[in-house]
Amino acid sequence: MSHDRTMTLHFNDGSKMTFEFPEQAKSAAAKQIKLSEFVSSKNILVEAEGQLMVFPMTSIKYIAFNSAAPGGTKGMVLPKQSIIHARIREY
Repeated sequence: MSHDRTMTLHFNDGSKMTFEFPEQAKSAAAKQIKLSEFVSSKNILVEAEGQLMVFPMTSIKYIAFNSAAPGGTKGMVLPKQSIIHARIREY
């Protein structure tokens, strides 16, 4: 099982927490469903190191996803309000 994806939760207090994980869904349709459920949820649930962690969305400033796998988001349709092909100029 390849842990080729990361998610970094950036919290309102300035702290952050990064998780590595394997692909969560194989097909583009399943990835689409997961994304829709993820962004509409009030909490982020992460199972890691034998624990289930629940993070209220209200405590999260933003979330950064990265995929080292080629085509990690290929075939996914992002919500219509998404800005795509952007570059970070300043943090």
